[in-house]
Amino acid sequence: MTDDHNQSAFSSGFALLWRRQCALWWIFAVNFACGLLGALPGFMAVRRGMGHSLAAHELTHRFDIGMFVELLRLPDVHLTSFTSASYVFVFLFFVFMLFVTGGVLETYREDRRLSAGEFFAASGAYFWPFVRLMLLSIAPFAIVGMIYQGLDKIADRVGDQAIADQVGIFMGWGAMAIFLLLALGVRLWFDIAQVRAVAQHEHRMWRNLWRSWRITWQGVGGLYGMYFVISLLAWITICLGLWIWTMLPATATGAVFLVFQLIVFLQIASRLWQLAAAMTWYKRHAEMLPVPLVPYPTPMPHDGVSAEPSPTLADIVAQKTAGDFGAANPAGTSPAGAQSDPAPPRDSDPELPPPGSHLK
Repeated sequence: MTDDHNQSAFSSGFALLWRRQCALWWIFAVNFACGLLGALPGFMAVRRGMGHSLAAHELTHRFDIGMFVELLRLPDVHLTSFTSASYVFVFLFFVFMLFVTGGVLETYREDRRLSAGEFFAASGAYFWPFVRLMLLSIAPFAIVGMIYQGLDKIADRVGDQAIADQVGIFMGWGAMAIFLLLALGVRLWFDIAQVRAVAQHEHRMWRNLWRSWRITWQGVGGLYGMYFVISLLAWITICLGLWIWTMLPATATGAVFLVFQLIVFLQIASRLWQLAAAMTWYKRHAEMLPVPLVPYPTPMPHDGVSAEPSPTLADIVAQKTAGDFGAANPAGTSPAGAQSDPAPPRDSDPELPPPGSHLK
């Protein structure tokens, strides 16, 4: 049953992403604009430097890392002086993604196209709670980073003492793999916290974080597998795109540009796929877990049946059993020699008697 739910969330999350792809295209457009504005100063500097350098000929026909390094050493190029603009636009895109995450999750929760006012209202409503959640995530990610540093030092120590040089290299790769797996688990935990905050309209992030931990831990098998597969597909697209880039000639600037933009687009799509799959899983499966979410009022009885009867309702049921519900005589007894009339047909949804009407 759990595997079916997880498989359904995996495929249904992709279907949800496809139906609500408008958010994907808008995010990609903002990313493209930020990347263009951040890279423009460095591009102009390299262009001026290549006009007066012999490295331009080599870099025009093929990419030569040695010539590229020599080009960067020119006083007219000196790209390090233009990196501050790139950092500014990277930060702006990060803040933008943090802002629109609430609107994207609200779109996935309702599974409909929100108006601009509804989308930005949801984004603004959850921006500061998500900022607090992001600050809370620093500690778990720092712990994962310290674990990686410890494993990397152990790998270096073992590699220095081992006879074969490959031992240290393989252990270093193993430490990196453990780091990525642990970081993916932390990312999953905080994604479920974001999903639950939107689904339950929760703004208290401490309580939301711990309840999301319980939900994540109880469904960790399917949830982690789902996130791992999506992340693996994202890594495969990166490697495939870079391999295609190495096969292209340096003169095919248009093809190279399209390949890199396709890589970026697929990375954004995989991230939104994770959020859509997490929201789908939460709506279908989280309510089945024994985790207290939001207390709801006790449902009113329907057709005289109540799932959780309160004492007042129990008294009403007892009166109906005794045959005195709606009778003229409160005691439920008929006069001697009188034939009791048949009970009138009762309404499918009767109103409750006023409190205390069954008491003498």
